[in-house]
Amino acid sequence: MSHETADGTGKPDGHSKTVRSRRDPAPVDSDADAVIADGSHTEIGVSRVEAFNKVLYRSGKSSKILLWLLGISIGLTMFAYALDQGITSSIFTTMASSTFGQHSSLAAVSTASQIIRAVSKPFIGKLADITSRPTTYVVILVFYVVGFAVAASASTFAAYTVGICFTSVGKSGLDLLSDIIVGDLTPLQWRGFFGAALSIPFVITVPVNGFIAEAFVDNWRWGLGMFAILVPVLLLPAIFMLYSMQRRGEKMGMVTMAASKRLRAGAEGGSEGPATSKRFAHWIKLFRRGLIDIDITGLIILGTSFSLILLPFTLATDVNGGWTNASVLAMLVVGFVLLIAFVLFEVYLASKPLMTRRILKNRTFLAAVTIYTFNQMASATRNTYLSSYIYVIKEWTTYEWTIFLGITTMGLSIMGPIVGLIQRSTHRYKSMMVFGAAARLISYGILIQSKGNMVQDTARLVVAQLVFCLGSFNIVGARVGSQASVPHEDMASIIALLTLWSTLGSSIGSAVSSAIWTNEMLNRMHEEMPGVSEATVLKLYGNIRTLRTTYDFGNPVRQGAIRAYAHVNGHIAIAALIMAAVPLVATFFMPDFYLGEQQNAVTNLGLDGERVDVQQRFSRHQATANEASNPFYRRLLRAYHKDRV
Repeated sequence: MSHETADGTGKPDGHSKTVRSRRDPAPVDSDADAVIADGSHTEIGVSRVEAFNKVLYRSGKSSKILLWLLGISIGLTMFAYALDQGITSSIFTTMASSTFGQHSSLAAVSTASQIIRAVSKPFIGKLADITSRPTTYVVILVFYVVGFAVAASASTFAAYTVGICFTSVGKSGLDLLSDIIVGDLTPLQWRGFFGAALSIPFVITVPVNGFIAEAFVDNWRWGLGMFAILVPVLLLPAIFMLYSMQRRGEKMGMVTMAASKRLRAGAEGGSEGPATSKRFAHWIKLFRRGLIDIDITGLIILGTSFSLILLPFTLATDVNGGWTNASVLAMLVVGFVLLIAFVLFEVYLASKPLMTRRILKNRTFLAAVTIYTFNQMASATRNTYLSSYIYVIKEWTTYEWTIFLGITTMGLSIMGPIVGLIQRSTHRYKSMMVFGAAARLISYGILIQSKGNMVQDTARLVVAQLVFCLGSFNIVGARVGSQASVPHEDMASIIALLTLWSTLGSSIGSAVSSAIWTNEMLNRMHEEMPGVSEATVLKLYGNIRTLRTTYDFGNPVRQGAIRAYAHVNGHIAIAALIMAAVPLVATFFMPDFYLGEQQNAVTNLGLDGERVDVQQRFSRHQATANEASNPFYRRLLRAYHKDRV
């Protein structure tokens, strides 16, 4: 994307750039959040990719058709992905768990899939660097299709869970690769808009999801099978186009963004093009190097640790003795021991640790990862049993139920690009982040009644959903700020790590929600439904469809269940409210980088590889000279508006 087309005018916008030499040093403070990664391979790689892109865009109709087909294929794939996200976890998994009489294990599935989705992020990011982007698309497509096929044909809840966990790897890849592509091709001033634009398909799919859910709610197997067919049909053209682009680059002696990182950086094949060695030993060497690069040992330790720590929260009530059961205690002890082992391994033994010292010293990234993680944690805590709650307390059709649950998805998808356009206009994001964090905190509070129960009033439920959408101001800002805080070559790693920890936050939220649910719901149902047999209560506890289809809304059993659901979900909402307070605090530690035509705020290089001058609120000389003379509140304000790396 050229700067002219990004502005939409072909003219400077009042913040025009001044070009310097690429070798001029960028103004970086001594306590920089990130260190500029230097090296000749990086500049070689950037220039080779830029050269290919220039040729591609100027090669006539065939190249333009190639680009359009690529964009359409990926866009349609994201549309199918949006359909999947809107109904698989909230509708089909709810129905599948009830079919197998395992509704109380809903959070266990969510926790397991979230852990796998988190741990697979760095793996997929490195796989795209080591092999190529189309090859990575093929791998994640296999996981996606096999997972849905297994889940759709499952005869047990365990088999269904295995299938959903496989699909988590595929979904993780589709999500991650799209973010990386946007980061590669857009300057900071447009980063928020185009990153959020990936969610625009959700605006269309939310109302469509209602019809799909209504059609498949009683036949969820065919609903899952639909995605196993739909996504490959839509994504295969994009894979073919990327391979064609890669092949064309090889013939021209150039390298495309679809190629591996080593080819793009000139580490293989030099200037003559890609490496010619295709022997088995070559691929074994690549495989071994890849395992080291992704820190496979650290990922396994981390994933196993979180699994052993979080899964007992969802399983404790289903085993003899509950929390005193020896197996549960052993899982917790081993989980925490492995967590300590992970930290020690990363510090002392890992050749390429997940969190390098440079990343750990990046205060912007640490603030962003805190914001993302706790936002995801609070959201997962609230959402895990929200669909079940609404299904029981409201006499809504399946379409109305699905639309209500999709309000936040649609709202976030609409607000995201709007936030991006505001960032494009103001070139800043921090104050909007504070507003978004506060709005999300309010949305959780609206759900809670004075007695601690969750509200049942339709108006308050809808308002809470709508206010929740204003959280886009916080999320989009954190995404752009974190990507701005690192040089281009570190961007993919930052995106992968950010999603790793935020997805682990989702798994923690699901585990917290499950712990509250499994420890309180059954006892509360006994209290609210006196005289109902133990067998009936257990049946209703495990299958919400029976509760709704067997008992009319005014039936005492149904009303007792509604009171129990409101009581327990109220406690879940309170937990989410407490978690949501952390992002508001962490937002104040984010810098307020100027979002201009640069790819990042560290090197201040544009997409064309040339230096870009950016506006600074305070020069370093002013900040030093006035530090002692300014009153405290002005120094506090300057710290709030920090816009240097």
